[in-house]
Amino acid sequence: MKCQVRGYSDEAKWLHQKYTPTMDGYMAVALGTSYMMLSTTSFIGMGDIVTKESLDWVLSDPKIVNSLSILGRLMDDMKSHKFEQKRGHIASAVECYMKEYGAT
Repeated sequence: MKCQVRGYSDEAKWLHQKYTPTMDGYMAVALGTSYMMLSTTSFIGMGDIVTKESLDWVLSDPKIVNSLSILGRLMDDMKSHKFEQKRGHIASAVECYMKEYGAT
């Protein structure tokens, strides 16, 4: 939860400063504000069948959870790109990539 709140704070600063981070900077924050919290809370919501060991495992940032988080974040950003820019949202992975690599 602390990681998520720190990430939201970073995103709010980016929005107010109209700052577009690098892809690496964006992904470091974006993963903490979305999918890590989703994966941990989904374990908690499973009730008694989840053990301390399984919760410790998901909190250790295993490669499969990290990879799926990256994939989900990028897919979400591509899908919601136009809508988010209309409503005044932070730069998504799309803008970060375009700025960093000069892509159209």
